[in-house]
Amino acid sequence: MDERKTVEEPTRIAAERPHDDGGQNAGSGNEYGEQMLSLEEIGDAFANLRVVNPHAEKQMSASLERYGQMSPVVVCRNAEGGYELLDGFKRLRASRALGKISLRVRALKLGVRAAKAALLCLNWVARSVNDLEEGWVVHALCREDGLTQVEVGHLLGRDRSWVSRRLSLVERLSDEVQSQLRLGLITGTMGRELARVPRGTQERVLAVVSEQCLGSREVVLLVDLLLASSREKQEQILRSPREALSAQEKSPAKVVRDPRLAKVGNQLLVELSRMEWVCARIVSAVGPPGLSQLRPADVLVLAPAFGQAYRAGHRASQALKDALSAVQGQQDDIVQQS
Repeated sequence: MDERKTVEEPTRIAAERPHDDGGQNAGSGNEYGEQMLSLEEIGDAFANLRVVNPHAEKQMSASLERYGQMSPVVVCRNAEGGYELLDGFKRLRASRALGKISLRVRALKLGVRAAKAALLCLNWVARSVNDLEEGWVVHALCREDGLTQVEVGHLLGRDRSWVSRRLSLVERLSDEVQSQLRLGLITGTMGRELARVPRGTQERVLAVVSEQCLGSREVVLLVDLLLASSREKQEQILRSPREALSAQEKSPAKVVRDPRLAKVGNQLLVELSRMEWVCARIVSAVGPPGLSQLRPADVLVLAPAFGQAYRAGHRASQALKDALSAVQGQQDDIVQQS
């Protein structure tokens, strides 16, 4: 079987989400149909291509315990004649934890390469797969299965630049960072930020993040600081990361005048930089740690201010959206005329 032809239309495969058809589709097309399998029969060799989300796992476990299995998981046959899971890793892990014996599955006839492609396609519909997981699949297809980036793009219905970006993201990350991402010990945002740091430094930064219990936003600021600092300054930041972050948040970064801009342009650059700084402070302040520290009396006083700030932020967001659209249009005109 030509595995690439098996997934000629990834969007078609993605659209075919698991549904209960009473086994009427058994043996048709690229499907074996629905059936019951014991948990021992379902392999999870592709689990290393997905991120573990502890919070989502807990919700899935509660849902299974309360409502039972509402839709089948998706599997494919492996080379030994067994079954490998493609979609439903949270359900499988939750079922194992709850001591369940079997799961209802939808079995597809797919080769190894097509199975990896289907793993993404089945999750693109629900948008439950992130760019790191996409990168792991792309990496597996290129480095393990020997496909070119063009072939991977054709298989997944994406262009070569998309494939190249996903591959680069994964290959910039150290093995330790990827391991912690897969286990759900750090977030996808943290992983993407660590990818900006040289591989040789990532594990040290990761250790600091774990020791200091830094959140995603703090990791973004920390990486920004490191990349903007000299080697000597980086050592100071890593020795006392919270002090460095605290000092950074007390005042907005000084915006260096851009010689390419006129006076009005530089004034706007300053205002945009200040807005970005203020927004970052607000996001940090109104997150769970900040809100949990408020007293009931504080909430009553702050409620109107929240509303006013929200409306002001919405107006600013719409103005920036319109400005961005206009600027991009002018940019296209300049490119076409040049």
